[in-house]
Amino acid sequence: MLDKKDVVKLIDALELSFATKKDFQGIKDDIFDFKSEVLTGVDKILGEVKALRQEKTVGDDQDKRQKKVFEIHNAALKTNKILSEKQVAEIDKLATF
Repeated sequence: MLDKKDVVKLIDALELSFATKKDFQGIKDDIFDFKSEVLTGVDKILGEVKALRQEKTVGDDQDKRQKKVFEIHNAALKTNKILSEKQVAEIDKLATF
């Protein structure tokens, strides 16, 4: 049978090989700090992505309006024969309008 001294020796020997509750207390705080830093970083990234999506939406709308203006402009130049057939063909090849 083990006496109290043997149990204390055994616990002391085990503490050298295995982590104890004391060891994990500092790690727990570190994990929560790390988690907080990660979530703060994710929030910052999401804010930047949201701003970029809004800018892209505005840019897409501006591009659509500009494309429509060019289509109207080019159609007017073609119908009034301001552009030569060669110039009309070059614009059509570009397929940007």
